[in-house]
Amino acid sequence: RRVRTGPGREARGAGRGPAAAAHPLSRPAGTFVVGAGCGLGAACRQCPPDTFSSAAGLRGCTLCRKCEGRFRYLKECSSKSDAECTCKEGYRCSGDGCSRCDRSCGVGQENSGSGCQTCRYGTFNDQPNGSCRNWTKCSENQVLEPGTASKDVICKHASHNPTLVTTLPTMSPAIPVSITMPGKDLQEDIIRISLTVAGLLCIVFLLPSCICFSIWQKKKLHAVFKKMHTTPEQSIQEDDACSCRFPEEEQDLLLDLS
Repeated sequence: RRVRTGPGREARGAGRGPAAAAHPLSRPAGTFVVGAGCGLGAACRQCPPDTFSSAAGLRGCTLCRKCEGRFRYLKECSSKSDAECTCKEGYRCSGDGCSRCDRSCGVGQENSGSGCQTCRYGTFNDQPNGSCRNWTKCSENQVLEPGTASKDVICKHASHNPTLVTTLPTMSPAIPVSITMPGKDLQEDIIRISLTVAGLLCIVFLLPSCICFSIWQKKKLHAVFKKMHTTPEQSIQEDDACSCRFPEEEQDLLLDLS
């Protein structure tokens, strides 16, 4: 924080009276007036350590700024200029002349004054230490990729350049924006694809099974038909064998006896 001596206060004694204002341009910076002869070869004194005088003819020197805590020195103080401070790693300068250090915020965050907070839904920040901006608003069912806290929404385009995305930054406070997500059309496409895949799997697994079953059934029917044709012939042969038990001579003998 910058500390100065107030109006009328000096780091060391100062000259008083009308003579102190004489010849201001001949009094070099880095000194202060202690008498009427300052700038005429006498009575001008160098500013003491940790003070400075940036202009000629001043009646006192100003205390140098101290870079402490979250600050570090960017430029050391001299008798003619004040020190310049910057922030340590992990912090960033805010305010005029880096008057304060705020914690650095990463992608997907912004500084809220009390610390880093994640970008609200509908906003994003893709730069370190940046501010959250509204997502690009796509027309109905034209969202190619949804947005996140660190990435903008990507919209579909009718042109052949799918990488062209228009982002409209705004300086107004982040306001959640409703994004139309893919709905009925996407669901119908998913159902169509699922049915097609299921049909192909059925063909791949059921077709060989049907072929094997058909071959087995044909073999079984062939065996049944063969059995049906052979059974009557065997019966006729058995009947013929039985009729041969009585020769014709025995039949004639029986007729004579009768």
